[in-house]
Parts: sequence; structure tokens; C-alpha cells
Amino acid sequence: MENQLDLQCFQNGDLHPVRLKDLDELPSGELRKPAKYHPPLTKCNREREGHDGDEDELPALEAAYASILQSLGENPERQGLQLTPRRAAKAMQFLTRGYRETVADILNDAVFDEDHDEMVIVKDIDMFSLCEHHLVPFFGKVHIGYLPRKKVVGLSKLARIVEIFSRRLQVQERLTKQIALAITEALKPVGVAVVIEASHMCMVMRGVQKMNSKTVTSAMLGVLREDPKTREEFLALIKN
Repeated sequence: MENQLDLQCFQNGDLHPVRLKDLDELPSGELRKPAKYHPPLTKCNREREGHDGDEDELPALEAAYASILQSLGENPERQGLQLTPRRAAKAMQFLTRGYRETVADILNDAVFDEDHDEMVIVKDIDMFSLCEHHLVPFFGKVHIGYLPRKKVVGLSKLARIVEIFSRRLQVQERLTKQIALAITEALKPVGVAVVIEASHMCMVMRGVQKMNSKTVTSAMLGVLREDPKTREEFLALIKN
């Protein structure tokens, strides 16, 4: 059974290709169990091999998913589901990896002194998160704008800040505010604005089942909250 699972694991892309050399056919037609392979835990390998969380957490998560399958009347031992609890456990660790990251870690000295005092906007940042009420996805676009106070941040870091907070169990309202507060804390700008437009699968796949509904939330801080003209400029720019 273990050998069959190893082969299935490779066919599904869950087994590292280097282990191919250890998959030898025996005279009986069975597969010899491949040697244990432990790739270096670089960032690339961690993501490919599913090491986005603590390995010690995996057995408990696997057991929980196996219990869910049994409670649904499924057989976790049938071929199509034998690896599902582990895959689901690794997927959940990936989808919630924001709990194990901080803004300070991802900024990594990417805040620069710059004599710039006009609005900076990064819009249409893809966002995926999990609704904390039903554990189903919501996804959409994030638009961020800020007025610098002699400091700017690497543009990709704004997208990374979105990832840190979206890769958690969330509600859209809180997510919007957390992004705005994190940018404010990091840059101390004159003002920050964040707008999120998202579709919620808890409204599409279940419940009221409204396929085309979208939720829009905003968080305005500093001058972008206090000055209507500055706020209107931001809103106009993200629409164009």
C-alpha cells in the first residue's frame, strides 16, 4: 500500500522528481519503496513541498480532515482520498501562512528616504482569503494609495502586505483596515487609503447564492480621511 501511495504521490505532483531514480520495478511488478528524500528547505522548496507551516501541526490537521471525510459518509481509504487529508492539511497551512509572517519581516529594509510628496497608488492587486465564518474563499482586487512623508516603500512590498493579512481567516472589513494600519505604522505617511472589491463564495456557492454580488470596503486614514478633495483624487485614479 505504501508503495502504491508513493507512486500516486509522484503522479499527482506531490513527490519530488529527484526520487524518480529510486522508483525501480521489482520482478513481481510492485514498486520498491523509494529512499527518503529531504531537499534543502529553501523558500522555493518550502513552498513546493508544502512546508508553509510547522511540520508538527500536520498530523493533527490530517486527522481532522480524515474525520471530516468520515463524517460526510466518505471512505478516506479509497484510492481518490488516501492522500486528501495530507494535501488538505498542507493547503490550509499555505492559505493561513500569514499568521507566521510579520510586516517587519517582509519590508526587510525596503523603506527609502525620498523627497516625494505626491500620491502613490498601486491598484488591482490580486487578493485571495478565507472567510472566517464558513472557511470558504473570498477574492478580488485591492487598491492602495498613500501620500508619503519623505519616505517611500518598494512597490512590491505593498502587495506583500496584502498577502500577509489575506492569508489568514478574515472578514473583508477587518482585512481592509489591517492593511491600512500596517502601511501607516511602517511609513508614517500623511495619509493612506485602501479599497477592496471582492466576491464571497459564501454568498455565491451557498446561502443567498447571488452570483454577481461584490462587496466593496474602504479604509481612509490621515489626510485621505480628512480632506474630501484628496480622497476624491484617489477614488478617481483607481477607477481610471
